[in-house]
Amino acid sequence: MESDTGRVKLVLRSRAQYLEERSGRNRIRAGFHLTSSSSSDLESRERGLSSKTLCMESEQILPDGSPVAVQEVTGQRGVVITRSTFPSSGRWAGHWLGDNTAAWDQLKKSIIGSFYFLLFQTGADICGFFEDAEYEMCVRWMQLGAFYPFSRNHNTIGTRRQDPVSWDAAFVNISRNILQTRYTLLPYLYTLMHKAHTEGVTVVRPLLHEFVSDQVTWDIDSQFLLGPAFLVSPVLELVSMEASDGGRIPAVRLGEKDEEKRPELVGVLRHGFSFYLCLRKNPLGLIIALDENKEAKGELFWDDGQTKDTVANKVYLLCEFSVTQNRLEVNISQSTYKDPNNLVFNEIKIVGTEEPGNVTVKHNGVPSQTSPTVTYDSNLKVAIITDINLFLGEAYTVEWSIKIRDEEKIDCYPDENGASAENCTARGCIWEASNSSGVPFCYFVNDLYSVSDVQYNSHGATADISLKSSVYASAFPSTPVNPLRLDVTYHKNEMLQFKIYDPNNNRYEVPVPLNIPSVPSSTPEGQLYDVLIKKNPFGIEIRRKSTGTIIWDSQLLGFTFNDMFIRISTRLPSKYLYGFGETEHRSYKRDLEWHTWGIFSRDQPPGYKKNSYGVHPYYMGLEEDGSAHGVLLLNSNAMDVTFQPLPALTYRTTGGVLDFYVFLGPTPELVTQQYTELIGRPVMVPYWSLGFQLCRYGYQNDSEIASLYDEMVAAQIPYDVQYSDIDYMERQLDFTLSPKFAGFPALINRMKADGMRVILILDPAISGNETQPYPAFTRGMEDDVFIKYPNDGDIVWGKVWPDFPDVFVNGSLDWDSQVELYRAYVAFPDFFRNSTAKWWKREIEELYNSPQNPERSLKFDGMWIDMNEPSSFVNGAVSPGCREASLNHPPYMPHLESRERGLSSKTLCMESQQILPDGSLVQHYNVHNLYGWSQTRPTYEAVQEVTGQRGVVITRSTFPSSGRWAGHWLGDNTAAWDQLKKSIIGSFYFLLFQTGADICGFFEDAEYEMCVRWMQLGAFYPFSRNHNTIGTRRQDPVSWDAAFVNISRNVLQTRYTLLPYLYTLMHKAHTEGVTVVRPLLHEFVSDQVTWDIDSQFLLGPAFLVSPVLELNARNVTAYFPRARWYDYYTGVDINARGEWKTLPAPLDHINLHVRGGYILPWQEPALNTHLSRQKFMGFKIALDDEGTAEGWLFWDDGQSIGEPAFTFSPLKQFCILKYNHFHIIFNNYITGTNPLKLGYIEIWGVGSVPITSVSISVSGMVITPSFNNDPTTQVLSIDVTDRNISLHNFTSLTWISTL
Repeated sequence: MESDTGRVKLVLRSRAQYLEERSGRNRIRAGFHLTSSSSSDLESRERGLSSKTLCMESEQILPDGSPVAVQEVTGQRGVVITRSTFPSSGRWAGHWLGDNTAAWDQLKKSIIGSFYFLLFQTGADICGFFEDAEYEMCVRWMQLGAFYPFSRNHNTIGTRRQDPVSWDAAFVNISRNILQTRYTLLPYLYTLMHKAHTEGVTVVRPLLHEFVSDQVTWDIDSQFLLGPAFLVSPVLELVSMEASDGGRIPAVRLGEKDEEKRPELVGVLRHGFSFYLCLRKNPLGLIIALDENKEAKGELFWDDGQTKDTVANKVYLLCEFSVTQNRLEVNISQSTYKDPNNLVFNEIKIVGTEEPGNVTVKHNGVPSQTSPTVTYDSNLKVAIITDINLFLGEAYTVEWSIKIRDEEKIDCYPDENGASAENCTARGCIWEASNSSGVPFCYFVNDLYSVSDVQYNSHGATADISLKSSVYASAFPSTPVNPLRLDVTYHKNEMLQFKIYDPNNNRYEVPVPLNIPSVPSSTPEGQLYDVLIKKNPFGIEIRRKSTGTIIWDSQLLGFTFNDMFIRISTRLPSKYLYGFGETEHRSYKRDLEWHTWGIFSRDQPPGYKKNSYGVHPYYMGLEEDGSAHGVLLLNSNAMDVTFQPLPALTYRTTGGVLDFYVFLGPTPELVTQQYTELIGRPVMVPYWSLGFQLCRYGYQNDSEIASLYDEMVAAQIPYDVQYSDIDYMERQLDFTLSPKFAGFPALINRMKADGMRVILILDPAISGNETQPYPAFTRGMEDDVFIKYPNDGDIVWGKVWPDFPDVFVNGSLDWDSQVELYRAYVAFPDFFRNSTAKWWKREIEELYNSPQNPERSLKFDGMWIDMNEPSSFVNGAVSPGCREASLNHPPYMPHLESRERGLSSKTLCMESQQILPDGSLVQHYNVHNLYGWSQTRPTYEAVQEVTGQRGVVITRSTFPSSGRWAGHWLGDNTAAWDQLKKSIIGSFYFLLFQTGADICGFFEDAEYEMCVRWMQLGAFYPFSRNHNTIGTRRQDPVSWDAAFVNISRNVLQTRYTLLPYLYTLMHKAHTEGVTVVRPLLHEFVSDQVTWDIDSQFLLGPAFLVSPVLELNARNVTAYFPRARWYDYYTGVDINARGEWKTLPAPLDHINLHVRGGYILPWQEPALNTHLSRQKFMGFKIALDDEGTAEGWLFWDDGQSIGEPAFTFSPLKQFCILKYNHFHIIFNNYITGTNPLKLGYIEIWGVGSVPITSVSISVSGMVITPSFNNDPTTQVLSIDVTDRNISLHNFTSLTWISTL
């Protein structure tokens, strides 16, 4: 119909024609072109505002407030879905995202579109409106669209059907399953719509709405939340097997939506919320997704679902759900609607829980006669409670206990007097006998502390911890400390600290200085960890960001912080844990099957589960993927540690604070380096200290030592250091010389003239019973250096080795009688005091340079400090003994050797008073474990000041950071076969020291073959010393037969040959914190076989030692990780990779192998290092599969003092070999002393093609030396001993192979 002017033209066309026109894209009318401008562009801009709509001058009439037509007509609430919207349109209508296209990109765009219509019931046309839908795309869109608030499948005329039943049976099943999931969750979605209506909250919710502090979420638009709790991560791409964005999971606790974990869609519940399930006439259910605090909350809005204005008229139910402390509260805040179907909640699913039991239901506070049924999946940690019958609209309380599996039980009564049902229940714990060995009968079921005011920032976190009101709050040993404070500090990207302490009162803290940044240097982006402070029960969670592995999780029951009893437990990420010393172990990996180990320094020879000389509350743990982490508890009080198979461990300490440091590695070597960076790198030892050493307690006189020395020289056995034990002293008094050793000063001078070195022993205890002048004591009294009782200032007298003067000692008497009759009263220096350090150094100076009798000066080169746990031969003190029972036998007595005797067993009284360098007073109770540590540094400084050289200190008692000043031997072991392997394990626990065991054993007579094998093994300890006790047979190398001499000479010559390599490793340990003795797992952690290997070891990264450890064995089965390995003696590739191999091991042979890819510097051996250092240097070059190798050589004068680089003749030489070319890439050798001469180069694995020429570049000149190439062994040997090549002039070596 048309008209003239003023007439309207009506053009009728079919809907198909209209849609065809609509679907056209980028059409430009002839004669027109499009341009861009800075203003907003409109589609068909050139056509004006009236394009495809009304004339803009058309007149309309504003609303008159008439009612909504749908509601008026139907009499019910109804719904309107509108295409065109404006702010506030959502008050009356929902919205679909328009006529979209059946294309993959539209899936993600539908999520984005929904975000822009957060205030509407919104959704896109599922499977697309235009064009034919493709099968997989439609499947994925059905999955996605099932979670649109407005979920509609809709397409246009002329396209193929795409409704669920138009495809195949698989499509039908997928659609049914996902829509059943939607319908299951409709009560939750309906409640969200109610909250949107009444509060304006969003239904479809971008992740950033909930996690705006996580900046990653600011860019996420391919996942979404429904409300605060339900995360949808759909597949949005063709042939994608993973959810888009990798399924970003924000930093909260999450759980799988259902047990089936359907692969077609990832639906995740955010923990801490409750859901409800039903069809309107079917029973309801709850899904409770617990958060990290074991809490959850939720709401349910319910009305008849269709009547108008139920909210305005308050005709509805509003149920509020909350879960905390294993208790569900169902409260009704609005109850003006009664559902006609009498709906009940008949199922509760709890996600993220341990197994519940003893479920009880109370209705309006009155117990209900119900018998709920519980099923539990321990793998998914999902519990389902059925037969529960909670009527909708009624208030209920549902409570349950948590069934604690045996491996989860935390011992509530580890006390000395043992647990009983009565004293167990008195602590609020459960008594339940178990048939499984080690499982505690008395265990926790309730937590004691609450957490509040948790605060996070970029450099850490804080929280307040308080003791809950409970009749059991004071049921544990000593007085509770309340409140507490938690500080978490992100010091570095790879290291953090968390500390729990008393914020209102100063408590003792370990006075060991640590290298901590003054200001944290970590960044949120660089930190390798996330930290979460958790409640119910209180706990700290540390998670490795890269893998999500939780490496520390102390949210276990039993946390206690009392004045003299502090306990904390943590789950472990795997059963592979290494550490905690000093105690003897049967394997390197700790046995987690219910074992408790005491930690308290004690004069205790190595023995199973016996706390020994040192204290190291540090461990390294491996995670399932091979990542490593370390944990240090900086606490010096007596403690014990319990391991259980959960896996978990529990610390129990008797004082101080909880001060933990966590190192993220992620490799074992990096963990060690991070640990030593904190506590201090190992001391740089003198070169000579790597030589072989001899000692014996029981040398009768200096002539015996002289004879031994002469025999060793005559036998041509390499040997650098001779010791004297307390035999050289008069009556075992420090700083004296026995008449039997009158010739010792001259002997020392003679040995030193030959290049030898001497180490003497000192004990800390000083005799106070002398009748003749004894300056060490009298000056100690004048300088007030001795440990005393508090208040009256009396010396705490003990007894150790010094004898009374002028008495005859009857050695046939029993030990206790000898101690009572013959041992003098001794005083113990307090090495914390500044005055003590000065006194100690003066006494050592006069031992070295005797002012009264210069001929009695003992020109030692190092000190061996023993008995410094401190050890006493009486318990606590001589009569009348100790005065404070509560300190010497504290309320909680850890699992220690002689536990029944208390902490003062074989040491000082715990109330003894010591004075820290800052003048503050401290009880020996707190610093006992630091006694040896406090003695070490002043001794090291005294040695250096007196000798003017680097010197060495060997200490028995150690604590973290002792290695900064001293080496360590593994104590008074026994001459027994099992001690060989245990010495390897012990060395692994002292990776940060120059460490070794007494070769051939200290106690008991050594057996020939055992001593042979131990000499072979001990030749590769960093600290290599043969030492035994008085009354046993001699076991030094020249005390056996000629065969023993030959074996000892050969293996020690091998050691001396490798000293440049070993010395370089010691330098790298000192400067970088790397390990010298190295478990195989440190280099091959990706090979899980190495995680259990403790009968072989590496020196550094490249030298593998596989000793014989059993009687009569003539072969050894050794493991060779995946690398190229060469026989050390022949240079031949043994063709073993990632496998066990049985090797011949005759009595005169120890198997040694070199790892391909490394260069070992070596030097011709000699009788001692003074002579060997003048010999030719060589390189053993073991090529890897790519024909490359690298190595390092550190060289200096071997004895001068200097930090961090030494003053004289430093050579740092880093060598790399690649493509038939050996090149020195850094040479900083300063000439002027004894220049190193290059003598030999061996290259292993050069191939079977003959080598025709070799050239060496020296000071810019090219030399063509003679060489030997064996195509069978594939070894190239070059001897340049006749060319006078100084190593500092050597630049490179090249060889050429031709067919």
